[in-house]
Amino acid sequence: MYFILSPGSSSSFSQKIFSAKQEQSDLQLQLEADKNRSEKEEFELSRSAQELNAKIEEATAESEKLNNEIDGLAVQTDELDSEISDQSKELGTLKEALGKARLPLEEIELQGKPLIEKESADKATVKALETELLAQKQSADSISDQLSTLELKRRNAEKNFNSEKERLSVDAKKPHYLHFADKKEVLVRNKVPSGKGIFIDAGYIAGFRDGMVFLGERMKDQTALPFRCQIGLVQDNYSYLKFVYPDNSDDSPPNLDLDEKILLIRSGTPSLPAGPTDLNSTQ
Repeated sequence: MYFILSPGSSSSFSQKIFSAKQEQSDLQLQLEADKNRSEKEEFELSRSAQELNAKIEEATAESEKLNNEIDGLAVQTDELDSEISDQSKELGTLKEALGKARLPLEEIELQGKPLIEKESADKATVKALETELLAQKQSADSISDQLSTLELKRRNAEKNFNSEKERLSVDAKKPHYLHFADKKEVLVRNKVPSGKGIFIDAGYIAGFRDGMVFLGERMKDQTALPFRCQIGLVQDNYSYLKFVYPDNSDDSPPNLDLDEKILLIRSGTPSLPAGPTDLNSTQ
């Protein structure tokens, strides 16, 4: 076989050879690049596989641990079921005992019902009494205010009376006995057992006369109410005073102490009880 080569044909063939070599070189470079990328991806895949295997092993261990715990819980569940069964039986017994115990309680409740009703009624009564007590206290406060006002008026009137008395009696000759409104301080020397009178340490010489009436005041207690008394027995240096009260009076005799100082003010004759009165009696 013979080939006829022309100069043009040689040049074209050389160019193809060059192009083929160039393409071979590019393919070689591409092959190297693909090989490097493939090795890198293979390395990454191997590392991912190792991590995945580690996670699988960890998950397997955790699963085994959970299975062991589940087995333990199953045993505990059986024990709890047994205990619940025992407790249920005991609860049934307690309910039966409670039902029997409630019977006396119901009887006690029925017996206590009247007491509860009485307690409610007593509470209502106490509340009503407290309301009444409050009203009485308000009334007492009002009377106390009125009494204070009257006491002030009495003191003013007494002051004006004494002032006028002194003015009118400057030139008057006083009698040898206690005159009306004359005052005398005396001591309690003794008390009769009945409490209706007292003996004082002043008598005829001090101006006391049989039948005189006095208004008495306690010197150590200015807030105590005054009391009325009348001479029933007179000696030179002592006298007997009998407490005097009007009819239907609830006043009680003053509780005077021995050697207590009292102030006697000569007063007019009060309204005495009906019937004869024995002033000389010391009962």
